[in-house]
Amino acid sequence: MAPFCALSTPSGVSGIAVIRASGEAVSQIVSGALRIIRASGNRTGINLTELGGYESCYAQFIDPDTRRDIDNVVVTVFKAPHSYTGEDMIEISCHGGSAVRQEILCVLNKLGIRPAGPGEFTKTAFINGKLDLSQAEAVMNVISADSKRSLDAANSQLMGALKSRIISTEDELYKALSLIEMMLEFPEHDDTPENTLAVRNMISKSSQELSALSDSYARGRMLTERMKVAILGLPNSGKSTLLNYLAGFDRAIVTDTPGTTRDTLEFNTDIEGIPVTFVDTAGIRETGDEIEAIGVKLAGIAASEADLVLYLIAPTATLEEVQETVNGLNCSKMDVIFTKSDLGSNALEAQIKEYLEGLGVKHFAQVSIKENANTEAITRFVVDAYENAASTNAGDITILNSRHSSLLGQATSKLKSSMDILDGCLGIDVASQVIRGALDDLGEITGRVVSDELVDTIFSKFCIGK
Repeated sequence: MAPFCALSTPSGVSGIAVIRASGEAVSQIVSGALRIIRASGNRTGINLTELGGYESCYAQFIDPDTRRDIDNVVVTVFKAPHSYTGEDMIEISCHGGSAVRQEILCVLNKLGIRPAGPGEFTKTAFINGKLDLSQAEAVMNVISADSKRSLDAANSQLMGALKSRIISTEDELYKALSLIEMMLEFPEHDDTPENTLAVRNMISKSSQELSALSDSYARGRMLTERMKVAILGLPNSGKSTLLNYLAGFDRAIVTDTPGTTRDTLEFNTDIEGIPVTFVDTAGIRETGDEIEAIGVKLAGIAASEADLVLYLIAPTATLEEVQETVNGLNCSKMDVIFTKSDLGSNALEAQIKEYLEGLGVKHFAQVSIKENANTEAITRFVVDAYENAASTNAGDITILNSRHSSLLGQATSKLKSSMDILDGCLGIDVASQVIRGALDDLGEITGRVVSDELVDTIFSKFCIGK
């Protein structure tokens, strides 16, 4: 396959840009467009092919047809197999203007280095065994990470944490299969209740580990898609004031007139490394105003889609008003904030709390945005909702990919079925086939068992240049 190249830094004007090329004899091909000024060790008058891996040179990049100078560049050489793709590679660091980048890419194309497809560098790394499929998919998670926890989770997967956990589970399941094969081959000696129990214990341990990994996607989805927090309550309960406080500027209009907020307003931020989207909603009440009614309906939709609902109650709210507005809401994911505590406590706070606790609400706080009193409770509510979203049994691994979560769920289900088969004495040979199906599911995560079509689909979602 012909060598390929692409811009690996974002488009737009910048101080420098990096263009990568990978493939057989790529250094020899690019040498025709370089006039090397100085290389590593102050060498001059050499060819690019004379550089070793991880060596650089300062050179003039030229159009070999016209000998016209295009830019002063730094070229770094990587030798197979010790490169990102596992092939010979070069990286050209040039000035970051669009004309410079386009001229260099045009010359590389004329020299026979074709434009790269989406994710082709990482796809080549996977094909050449530099990364397993779970690590390759983590590359885009690292690139798109917009919070500390997102980055930590992506880097953990890129460094092979998920791969190692999958391999460990596969080893356990292969031990179970080996014992099953021995029981089938020598039933008179080895088909015993003790061996059957040993197989079941191996399967049970693996099932629990995979289930915990799959459950961790409840957090991983919040990291990749952002945790959604809906701010609900009666009109004038302080919802827009809270959003403006979190944003640090006047994102929402605040007035004493009920029904000011007619639509949902969103603001993205970071809460202790968790990417969060706060959604301000219209005050929930019965209204004859058609536009406001649409806003109230949207508030209900925002609540149903949210990972956490912050329900705000002003000092003047009554129990009856609260009962009407929480009707139909999922109170198990609701935390309650009694707002405007600088104006005093709600006289019915104890009754309201008792009613809401009966619906499943567990956390309450009194907050004053005006006096910045107890605002840390908001952070606590968000972090607790994130931490409690999934089991902690997955250790330091958080699944970020819905494909991985689905496959882990399928494998877990098959392992549970195999245990039912053993418990029902339906045949260890049948259980063996079901376990092999679970191993195939795990193989689709690491790429051990994967079709070319799936690989193409996964990497088609990557950016060009990575």
